Parts: sequence; structure tokens; C-alpha cells
Amino acid sequence: MRLLWSAAVIAAAVSSASAFAPVSNGAALTRSGVAMSAVATADVKAKQDASIEKLKAKDASSAALSKDDLNVVFEDEHIVVVSKPSGVLTVPGKDESNPSLNQAVFDRFGSESGRMDKMVVHRLGMDTSGLVVFARTNAALRGMNSLFRTRKVTRKYEALVC
Repeated sequence: MRLLWSAAVIAAAVSSASAFAPVSNGAALTRSGVAMSAVATADVKAKQDASIEKLKAKDASSAALSKDDLNVVFEDEHIVVVSKPSGVLTVPGKDESNPSLNQAVFDRFGSESGRMDKMVVHRLGMDTSGLVVFARTNAALRGMNSLFRTRKVTRKYEALVC
């Protein structure tokens, strides 16, 4: 009798368990409540490629700065602090031909390492204006990177909402 009763309870639980499974428009939901569907890899790749092309086009539209256009806020033998205008890339990215603030600072001040990429302490987005710190020496680069990494340097952002 106990065996029959246990078998009946298990059968009822199994058959009714699917009645409690979340369903939306006939598609089973995941734990997070998002409907799952098959997505073709080609579709994902095509969207990713389109996004990358948009970003490359935007980077190429960066305003060119010459070394004479720089607004230097502070300078010593170790670092240079420059006011970055909106619409200018901080660094050129993979395509070194894009105009950037980094190139203008390197052209004007140079660096101990002789490499433009060894000056960048931090970055600001292309559409963001503000102060950017560049290192002129390897020791300054290591020291400043450590300060930014350990959050000893605080950043303050202000937004103008129109």
C-alpha cells in the first residue's frame, strides 16, 4: 500500500511539475526570465562587424590637433597635464593614422622611451573634454599608473544637461 501511494505521489508530482514551469508565448523561460531562442552565429558576427565599422568611422572623424594647439595646464620634467577638447581621441587606437591628443603631446614633448604609447597614464572618451595626464619618463608612467590603479587619484565628472 505504501509503495502504491509513493508511486502515485511521484507520478502526480512529475506530471504537474511542468504545469508550474514558467512559459511565455510558448517558449520556455530561463531562471532570469528571458526567453531563449536559437541565434545564428552569422547574425551575431554581422552585428558585431557593423558595430566595429561604426566605431572605426567615428574614430577616423577625430579632430586633428597640432603640437601648437595644445592647452598645457601643467608641465615638468616628469609629467604633462593637457586640457583635452571634446571631439578628439586621447589615443589613436589600433589604427595609428587617427589623429589624437597623444600624438600631439608626443610631437611637442617627446618621451624618455621614445615611444608615444609609453606616455599614456589614463584616457578620456572622444566626446569628453577634461584634463589628461601624460608621463614623460618611465618612472613617472609606472608611478602614475600605480596611483590610478589603486584609486589614489580621484576623478570628478560634471555633466551639462540641456
